[in-house]
Order: sequence, then structure tokens, then C-alpha cells
Amino acid sequence: MKETRDTIIEHAFSLFMERGYDSASLADIVKASGLSKGAVYHHFRDKQELHDAAIEHFFLRFFGAGTSAPSPDESLAAVLDDLVAGYERLLLSVATVTPDQNAYYRFLFSILPKVRVTLQEAIAATRARLTQAARNDQNAGLLAMAHKPEDVADQCLAMIEGTGLLATLEGRTDAPDAMRRMLGGYRASLQ
Repeated sequence: MKETRDTIIEHAFSLFMERGYDSASLADIVKASGLSKGAVYHHFRDKQELHDAAIEHFFLRFFGAGTSAPSPDESLAAVLDDLVAGYERLLLSVATVTPDQNAYYRFLFSILPKVRVTLQEAIAATRARLTQAARNDQNAGLLAMAHKPEDVADQCLAMIEGTGLLATLEGRTDAPDAMRRMLGGYRASLQ
């Protein structure tokens, strides 16, 4: 049952990427999935519900790990590793449906009006988690006191998303590795 639902979502996502939401009809999605119209309607009331499911499946679910509550003992390195791993899972998930590396950003910008508030909340929660981790590192002597934890959090967020965007624009497939290298060098400069 879940497999059928995921198949529908994957085909819908592929068509949303290829044609855009407005030009991808439910009939096209049914045809692409190879399932019956009844099977698709068994899982989704309409195209809007299917679009929402694709947003959740290919985008929002990956923000969960990064938005957990700040921990009084979590290190900056652990939080960054978790965030990059989530980003990597997101990119791998998109890659299972389309080899187009730009699909993630195209999808992100196409759904931004719909998920802006959710995204803002996820960014704020992630920023809070990174800020607390930077404070934890300062208290443990792993981060020089001259660095403001809030600035470290913003710089880390910018490096993760910026490195991902640059790798995508350059057609590289090593975005997570590039993020790890960038963040490793940055962390070393903070000591």
C-alpha cells in the first residue's frame, strides 16, 4: 500500500518537475504511474493533495532532523553532521526520481509561496539549535569566545545552502562532500 502511494508521489514529482504544477494533469500522473485512476484516487483526493504529498516527501520531511530542540550538550560538529546528512538524504531522494540536479532548487522555488511559513519556522529552529551548539562548544573551550554563537549559526546555514547551490549550478554531484570540507575548514578557523 505504501509502495503504491510512494510510486504515485514519485511519478507526480517527476511530472511537476518536467511540466510544472499547472501543466501536469492528474490524467498524466495516472498514465505515468501505470496505475489505474481508481488506485490514484484511493490515495489522493485531487492533484492538490498529491502536490502536498510530493512537497512533504521530497522536501519537508528532511527538515525534521535539523529542527530538533537545542540540546545543552550537543556539539557544533554533531549538529552540522546531522544537517549535512539530512541535505544528502534530500538530494538522494530527488535523484531517485530525476537525474536533473537542478530539480531540488526548481522544486523549492516553485513551492516557496506554499511553504514559506513552514520553511521560516524550520530555519529558525535550526538556527536555534546551531546557536546552542556553538555556545556548548564555547563552554567546552572548542570555540573561541570572540565568536558570537548567533553569527556562527548564520554562517553555517549560509555555507550549507550556498555550497549546495553552487555545486548544483556547476553540475557537480558532490554537494554533501563539499559542504563537509567547507564546514570542517570553518570549524577549524573558529578555535
